[in-house]
Amino acid sequence: MVMLRQPPPPLIKGEECWYLPIFGVYHPKKPGKIRVVFNANTKYDGVSLNDVLLSGPDLNSTLVGVLTRFCKEIVAVTADIEQMFHCFLVKEEHRNFLRFLWYRENDPTQGIAEYRMRVHVFGNSLSPAVAIYCLRQAVRRNQLN
Repeated sequence: MVMLRQPPPPLIKGEECWYLPIFGVYHPKKPGKIRVVFNANTKYDGVSLNDVLLSGPDLNSTLVGVLTRFCKEIVAVTADIEQMFHCFLVKEEHRNFLRFLWYRENDPTQGIAEYRMRVHVFGNSLSPAVAIYCLRQAVRRNQLN
């Protein structure tokens, strides 16, 4: 899990923030591995973080588009980027919407502390669009190199 080691800066009076509940998901084919999900669908006073986020366009390639490109070129490349959302930083001014509570220094004996994510998280409605857009931009910038 990518998190700040020191507590986040204190909130200024009237400053907005959001605390995300977290839970772990296990996959039967990956024993011993846990995927942490930040639940941006949890509602507080009838509103969730995902309710107010703009999800952005669906930038996923369609199956027809993928198959067409496979037929068009001589060489095809595929990739599965592990923890892709964590490759992209969240702007400092938006990190207060990704606050969560966790054990201090990841040690249950040390009590609970506040943290906030520095990167995009699995569970926010905008994360897929941000990750795909940024990945495409990185590819475009490095095509000529």
